[in-house]
Formats: sequence, structure tokens, C-alpha cells
Amino acid sequence: MVMRYNQSSDFTIGVEGLNYLTGRIIPPYTILVAGHPGAGKTTLGATICYSNAVRGKKCLYVSFYEEKDKLYAYMERLGIKLRDAESRGLLKFLRLPATMDAENLANTLSKTIMEGFQVVVIDSITVLLESLRENVEKRAWLLNYFYQLPRVFNGLLVLISELPFGEEKLTPLPAEFVSDAIFVLKHKIEDRYLVRLLEIRKARGAPVHIAEVPFVIMENKGIVLHVQPVLEDIRESLEEVELPCRILQEKLKHLHRGFVINVFYPPDTVYGRDVLAFLLALAVKHDFKMLFLSYISSPNTIRDDAVNIVAKSGLSRDIAEKLVDEYIVFRAINPFAYSLSELSMREEELINSVDPDIIVFHGVHVSSSIHEAHTYFKELYRQVVYFKQKGKMVVRIGSCVDELSCNLQSSIADTTIKVTRIFVENKYITLVQVFRRFVEPEVVSTSELGDCLMECLEVIKKRAIELYSGN
Repeated sequence: MVMRYNQSSDFTIGVEGLNYLTGRIIPPYTILVAGHPGAGKTTLGATICYSNAVRGKKCLYVSFYEEKDKLYAYMERLGIKLRDAESRGLLKFLRLPATMDAENLANTLSKTIMEGFQVVVIDSITVLLESLRENVEKRAWLLNYFYQLPRVFNGLLVLISELPFGEEKLTPLPAEFVSDAIFVLKHKIEDRYLVRLLEIRKARGAPVHIAEVPFVIMENKGIVLHVQPVLEDIRESLEEVELPCRILQEKLKHLHRGFVINVFYPPDTVYGRDVLAFLLALAVKHDFKMLFLSYISSPNTIRDDAVNIVAKSGLSRDIAEKLVDEYIVFRAINPFAYSLSELSMREEELINSVDPDIIVFHGVHVSSSIHEAHTYFKELYRQVVYFKQKGKMVVRIGSCVDELSCNLQSSIADTTIKVTRIFVENKYITLVQVFRRFVEPEVVSTSELGDCLMECLEVIKKRAIELYSGN
């Protein structure tokens, strides 16, 4: 993250999506970050501290148990460069003994804050309150001190509080009186997967319409929130994309950026591989970058398939490899290794880093079969809207092994191409159906599909000659 300075009166949480959900943070303001051990409270506190520091607002990070070097090293791996901010005079780490008397603590904090800090993080207030468990009067005095503190320096105060694992009550801390916003971080095990959740329990002045949001903690990214996109943010008119072969031009006319295209094929055929030629032709025709993300094959296997298909046009293997690598980035991910929400977030982070024009999900029947159909559909819908907002074309390739799942996926697609095999008069007949939203379905014969493949290879060959004729 690059240091930059912005003297705006607003403060930031530093997590994309969370600022949107909680609204503007105008001082004086207090945020309570509560949660289970290991849920990410310190990471969120450090994120808020650092994100405001890079905007030119000095942050004081007060800890009663964290070691400075260990904290800085861990946060560095998450892209939170506390040491860098400290070297620029924008952050100070202050470690205090947990046994410190409440009045001495208040005097020390007040004196330090006078050095010009605009953000103060206390990690954690639970340590202080536990030491005063039997002294109700001192506890009340300390809470009142923290209530008044952000008004004294007219800034942002972040209080971190521990919750016993499995519990979600904030008592005995009367957080509703102390804080303007309350975030509760939780984690649980679902079907062997670790699921992290951030509950927005309170956000003064903001219409909180989502109470609980999944999140992950990722290297170089820190906390990544899984916020539902808003339909109103989808751009209405997106660029038309001409198709690379005659029959599809006749049946589908054209596509648009932001379209979702399903390609379903029988599990015992290779129609999924032939789609590679169509997609590469589409990419070279419009100079699009494509990310091919497979759930069932390694990147090298899919790349070899693509190269072999391109070589059918008569190009040498060297030229075929150059062209494939020019337009396609191959990746693979094991959908069984993550919870559904974490899988989506990791996909989206990968896609954002590559920034392709076309996103291809290969083997979607594998990822969809892991989860109950309606749960998967809900997450798929969220992801579809997210990519539409960004104007990405999405192609989902897989076998139609579950009619309910296929029908749900087709219901939110703009175009679906479905290949089926029918046993008629002692032989199999291949049927290719083409569906486009608001248009009557069409049938494409296998010979027409073969002609389309040859046309696509010609488009690819022509582009290769243009690029590499001097080689």
C-alpha cells in the first residue's frame, strides 16, 4: 500500500465494503471491535489504525499484551505496514502493563494523545475491565473516561474487546452506551470448513441492512469482506461483442460485456474442450484477456488442450503456444478446500489481480455438487451480480449432472448452450440447444457446430499470422 496524505475530516475503517455498510465516520466517533479469540480483532484494529495513517491521520496503538515486533511482522504479511507508518511519524505503538491503575492509565493516555494523535486503538479494553471486576466504581469511571476520550481529541477511538469462545454477549461491557459502531467478529466450523463472520451490531446514523457478513483474512490483503452487491450499481449499456462464427451470429446475434454464458455438456463427452476454440477466437477477435479457472484440471493440462486445439488450424506448436499465452491466463483451484463464501472471495481476489475481460469457470458441476442447490444458487447469484458490476463476461462450463442445479444456474444466465445426447433408433443423436434471455430457444446441428469450430480456428490463425508473421 502506497503512503498518501489526505486531510479529509472523515475517517475510514480500511476494509472495502465495511465503510459502505456503516456510512461516514465523522469525529468524535467510537468503534467497539468484539470477538472470539483468534477471530481477527487485532487485525481489524490494526487495519483501521494503518488505513487512517496512510491518509495522514496519526494513530496511537495501545496494547497490554502484544509484542511490537511480533505484531508488526504478522501485519506486514497481511499488507498492513505498521513499521513503515511508524518510520514516517504517523503511528506510535505503546505497550502498557495490564495491572496499571485506571487513573494512571488515563493520565498516560491523555498525555500521549496530546502529541497530535487522531486515531487511538486500545487492545484490549477487556484486560482493563477484568482487573477492575470487583471495583464497580472504578469500572464505571474508566468507561466514562473512554466515552469522553474521542471528544477530547476530536478523533476516532477503537476499543477491542474479548468474547469467550462460543459466546456473543457483550456484557458486562455496556458497549451500547460507549460506542457509535459495534463489530462482532466470530468464527465457526461448518462441514469441516472454518467460516469467519463479521456482525454489524450497531452503526449510528447508518441504515444497516446486512447484519452479518462473511470475511477472510488473506496474505497481502488483510481482511476481505464478502458484501452483497447492489443491483442498482450494474451499468445499463455495456459494449456489444460480435461472435466469431456465422451460426452463432445468426442464433445469438451478439453478446455484451457483463453477460453470463453457461455451456452444459454430457459428462462422457469432450464438448467442454471444443469451447476453448470458441473462447480463444472471441478473445483474439476483440483483443480480450481471458482467465481460465478450472476446478477439475491443472493449468498445464488445460493449456496443453488449448495449444493442441489451436495447432489444428495449421499453426506450428511454438506459434500456438505464444498465442495461447498471449490471451489466456490459466489457474486452478480445489473447491473442496474452502467453505463456499471463502471460495468465492479467493476467486474474486484472483480475478481482480488478473483483471480479465472474460472469466471462464471450468468444471462448475464439481463446485455446485459440494453444496445444497439453493445455498449454492444464492452465492452464485451474488457473484454474478458482482461481475456484472465490473463489466466482466463470465463463461461457466460444466456437465449437467443435476437438472435442478442446471436450471437454477440457467435462470440467471443471459445465454445457455446445452449439449445433450438422445438415444433414438439404436443410436445416439447429439442435440445442441441455444438459449438467450427473452428469445425463443434455437437448435444448432452438430455439423453447424463443426463449421463454427473451423471458423473460430481461422479467426485464431489469422490473428497469429498478424502477430507473429515476422518470427
